[in-house]
Amino acid sequence: MKKSVKTPPKADFSLPFNPVSLDYRTLNNGLPISITPVMAAYILINHNDDNRPISKTQVGKIKKGIDEKFRKDGQPITFNTEGNLTEKQHTLEAISRMPNDGRSYPMLVVVGVEPDCFSTSIPAKTRTPKDEVQRKDKSCTATEYSTVACIVARQSGKITNNNAVSHWELWKNSIRSGIRSCDEFWNATNGQVFTQIKSTVHAFAAIAQIDYKEGYVRMLLDQIADHLNPDETSTPLAASLYSFFINHTGDGDFGHNKQKEKFLFKVLCVALDRIIANPDGDDELGLIVDHVDIEDSEKMLLSEVDKTETYKKYTTINPMTKR
Repeated sequence: MKKSVKTPPKADFSLPFNPVSLDYRTLNNGLPISITPVMAAYILINHNDDNRPISKTQVGKIKKGIDEKFRKDGQPITFNTEGNLTEKQHTLEAISRMPNDGRSYPMLVVVGVEPDCFSTSIPAKTRTPKDEVQRKDKSCTATEYSTVACIVARQSGKITNNNAVSHWELWKNSIRSGIRSCDEFWNATNGQVFTQIKSTVHAFAAIAQIDYKEGYVRMLLDQIADHLNPDETSTPLAASLYSFFINHTGDGDFGHNKQKEKFLFKVLCVALDRIIANPDGDDELGLIVDHVDIEDSEKMLLSEVDKTETYKKYTTINPMTKR
């Protein structure tokens, strides 16, 4: 892929507006100004003397977004009274690296900003993938968002501002069904297990929905709940699964450790294979690790777990194709 480079302005190039102004106002009577790659480069070279260092990572994200579709976000390019750029530095850097093929990008331009605005203004809250999803679908709860983020992570992806909404739309029906199917388990166990990583259990149940295995998941969770109830009979599968977690993850409280969430997902996949083969739960989990370090346990489990049908399927399955 050809590396993007700035289009340098010619020696006699000048901007179609003056960034220096003592009056605080929006140029062009409040209408957007078409910013070309050459204009962006000129601003960065001649009007960017008092700004933070440019982040290549941030520029790359913005440029990728522009490649897909330039979004009119309502945020203006701003210059202080001395004509120095104060906002949209990274966007201009990305635009300067776009092809100089006649395209331009409409942006509002504000001049006359106070020179000390960097040190006195309160930074805006960074928009997150969760914000994007809940902006598009206000019915999406925090629990539901955590579940879709977990599914994407388990399928070797990363949820971002650009893809969060599409992932949510793809998975939301399965997620809501999966979460409902776990309600009885959470009520029965009353915080005794998996309380800090509910999203992993929800993700597992949601994926099982599209694999038509929700009945087996409910059966597995019922057996784990019975194991924790002294008045109920425990199955070998539930007993071995629970003791395996306690032995290799401390007290069962996983916190927010992503590696441990991955560990749990793999073990649940193995347990599902066991209960599909024997619904009575008479088969033990059958995973043995001779030490308690979670990172090493993860590696030792990897070769065996990767061979199981459920794990291979659940790290790639798609609600649209069901495979």
